[in-house]
Amino acid sequence: MPSMPSTPSETWRQKNATSASGSSEKVSLPSTWNYHHVLVIAPQGGAGLGDFQAEASRLQHHGVCQFFYAYSLFQGETAPAQIRHEMLAALENMAANHPWSVDAVVIIRGGGAVNDLAWLNDYALARAICELDIPVLTGIGHERDSTVLDEVAHQSLDTPSKVIAAIEHTIGQRVREARDHFSLIAHHASQQIQLARRITDQALTPIRLAAKDQLSQSRRDCERHPRDIGSLAKAQVVQARHDVPAMLADV
Repeated sequence: MPSMPSTPSETWRQKNATSASGSSEKVSLPSTWNYHHVLVIAPQGGAGLGDFQAEASRLQHHGVCQFFYAYSLFQGETAPAQIRHEMLAALENMAANHPWSVDAVVIIRGGGAVNDLAWLNDYALARAICELDIPVLTGIGHERDSTVLDEVAHQSLDTPSKVIAAIEHTIGQRVREARDHFSLIAHHASQQIQLARRITDQALTPIRLAAKDQLSQSRRDCERHPRDIGSLAKAQVVQARHDVPAMLADV
């Protein structure tokens, strides 16, 4: 007969037993600062996935965030191992073929019977999530549902729709911060430009005054020189009138 799914308490007892034997505990990771590349693990064609993609596709269409999907069964005896395999394989493939890093892993499925969700109370899967060096966000079932994956995830949200809403909120917050920072930089830049203009104007003032003085002096010189030339020419004419008769007498 196939084994029955574990309960959360059974999974935690297994975890505590492993911890007591010397295994390391999960280290809390810092929250994702912004989302650019997200890996999504979900059952293919599920209603929860459709709700998530309705908003995710809009973000991806505008180049805000890229979502990469890996599909797996989410109920049944083989589901935990398949989820773990698809998640780790997708992360390995993305690391090998892309220069960027994945910002977060999202694990989602819509609501269902409590017994169907119980298959996710798997120690090996929970441990795989704990050992990841990137945050994991879960949105499994409805608000009343909870699994061990929700307990070990970096951020647990009630539904797939709330997961994408949280991602959108973080992206929106970064956009608002960037806009505020840009406004602050533009304000400081404007102040610096105005200060530079004042300093430049102060430095140019004596230069303008000196240039104006030089122009005035040049005008005065130009006005004086024609008078000097006229006086000299008149004197030469008088002298010539005096000299001409004497020269004619000699001839």
